[in-house]
Amino acid sequence: MVSILFFIKRKKLLKDGTASIFVRVTFNRLSAEVTTGRSVMPSHWVATKGRAKGNTLVNKQTNSFLDQMEYTLHDLTLQIQREGKQVSAKEILDRYKYLNAPKPKTGILALYAEHNQELKELVDISVALATYKRHETSLKLFHEFLLYKYQVEDVDISEIDVEMLQKYQHYLMTVRHNSNNTTVKYIRNLGKILKLAVSRKLITASPTEELKLKMEPVDKGFLTQEELTRLANKDFNIVRLEQVRDVFLFCCYTGLAYIDVYSLSINDITEENGRLWIRKSRYKTNVMYHVPILKPAKEILDKYASLSHKEGKLLPVLSNQKMNAYLKEIAGIVGISKDLTTHLARHTFATTVTLANQVSIENVSKMLGHSSIRMTQHYARVLDASIEHEMLNVEKCYE
Repeated sequence: MVSILFFIKRKKLLKDGTASIFVRVTFNRLSAEVTTGRSVMPSHWVATKGRAKGNTLVNKQTNSFLDQMEYTLHDLTLQIQREGKQVSAKEILDRYKYLNAPKPKTGILALYAEHNQELKELVDISVALATYKRHETSLKLFHEFLLYKYQVEDVDISEIDVEMLQKYQHYLMTVRHNSNNTTVKYIRNLGKILKLAVSRKLITASPTEELKLKMEPVDKGFLTQEELTRLANKDFNIVRLEQVRDVFLFCCYTGLAYIDVYSLSINDITEENGRLWIRKSRYKTNVMYHVPILKPAKEILDKYASLSHKEGKLLPVLSNQKMNAYLKEIAGIVGISKDLTTHLARHTFATTVTLANQVSIENVSKMLGHSSIRMTQHYARVLDASIEHEMLNVEKCYE
């Protein structure tokens, strides 16, 4: 059983005539003592109670502090016991001193910048460039929020609570006009830094855990076979639009993500049994994928065959931003109302090119370079053509 005693040393008074109040913790007959940081006039101290007497405000505050300290010391004793560790008077007081020691201030943006610098050093080693850029954007946005809402450059991590994160969420959706899913992603990025702060014992828990963040299902769309054919047959008078269209179509026929078609080289093409294959490690996940090159994709490669000798690339791929901007222009010219993006091409491959033609989801998953079929199901749609094809087989049972 732990024993806690508060006492003063009457022979060692401070300059103002008060005596320092000490606490002695005893456990299994072994004691340790330390100053409480408080003092009292010796005439006001009641040794039998270990408290100050009188109804002055100072003495009431002192007694309240000592009551809280005694409660904390008992609580720390129970904490040590729950951990299955050896309880001692010294261990109890050491924990109390650590608990009340002033913690160094660490700004959330300072920690985020440190995190991003480490990411930058790992780019092309174990981190994708897109991941680094995403966190740089997240840091920039939270900085803008702090300036907008609080007129400060940074805040201590300990000051970030659920209320501040809710205001950040509101800022992203109203001032920045971000969608729910984009907002959730930015807050989760910030949550990673808060978890880093927890691991460094800068805070005890991340406030993001108390937020109700939920991604809403979004159908990014895909091109139908009719739209795909219309796009492929369209003649463009502007070279840059024709090249962007061709790269987009190549992604539709192969399922390549933007970053993978951007880096596609002759070394990624192999020939087996007279058929060309793309065998490449996905930049995002480092998972290998194997995709047979269909005739329309082969024709696009042949069209730009001379490019590989000049620049080392197989296709004239622009930046992702320019690609998506030109694709919007192309959609208007061809008369496609859908939002054409490089990622929509990947959805088109999964849906219209493969699954709609009875390619198994297991094989589609391999061609997309997914580590599990569950990831592929995000791309899979049930098309009217597929339903009709399967229901015709059912209808035969009733003939």
